[in-house]
Amino acid sequence: MTVIDTIEWLTESPLKIDVCKKLQPYFSSMKPHEISKYLQSFGMYRHTTHIDLWLEKKKNEKVSSYVKRLEKDYKAKWGGPEVPIFILPADDDNRKINNEYFGRSGLAFHNKLFLFLTIEVRKEDLTSLFLHEYHHVSRLSQITKRKMEKDFTIIDAILMEGLAENAVREELGEEYVASWAKKYSNEQCERFYQTIIIKNKEITRDTPLFSQILYGTGFYPSMVGYSVGYFLVKKYMDKTGKKTKDLLGYSSEEFI
Repeated sequence: MTVIDTIEWLTESPLKIDVCKKLQPYFSSMKPHEISKYLQSFGMYRHTTHIDLWLEKKKNEKVSSYVKRLEKDYKAKWGGPEVPIFILPADDDNRKINNEYFGRSGLAFHNKLFLFLTIEVRKEDLTSLFLHEYHHVSRLSQITKRKMEKDFTIIDAILMEGLAENAVREELGEEYVASWAKKYSNEQCERFYQTIIIKNKEITRDTPLFSQILYGTGFYPSMVGYSVGYFLVKKYMDKTGKKTKDLLGYSSEEFI
């Protein structure tokens, strides 16, 4: 099972609740309205105003076939798992998606993957999104054998993001990495690591401080967790010469 035919789903009914009813078998403990709310928080569409145009564009671009090829290539290259992949419209009204995320967003689990795309997203930006999210899937398939996701610390989370975006850098070049990867200087990232991350390194997802540090909300610098994660992984790769595939199963303790 790879790319699910969500274009057919949306052609039958573009209503979010109908799409989420079809997704329910992949979320065993959630109801359709809960799935809808959860996916919207990560960038899934909120209204159906431009669905017909989105469908026409994605059919003409053969997006599903392209993602299938990417999945086949990186499943072989990284030894990643085969998981269902869902391609759905992104929230056109989300300024962050449009201005900072190049018209796309994503969400990865150990057993499924979501790609949320605007109408005009470029192929290279789709590629970088897929690489980032499928890297998450590939890493989760290895490290969750040793640690449950609910037990992930802030160190686990920032390294997960840093590894995924360094995979984009390795495959496509530094010009294609996310804006947060280049937001701060190395000196700033080193300082953030010492003053923010280290003293909170044991906090887990059930602590509000976890998301505040990861995304840089409240009193923390914007996207500080992501930025420091990218810095730490790149520093490690530069020092050791190791590549993405070498590091997929590395524990956070090995990095630190």
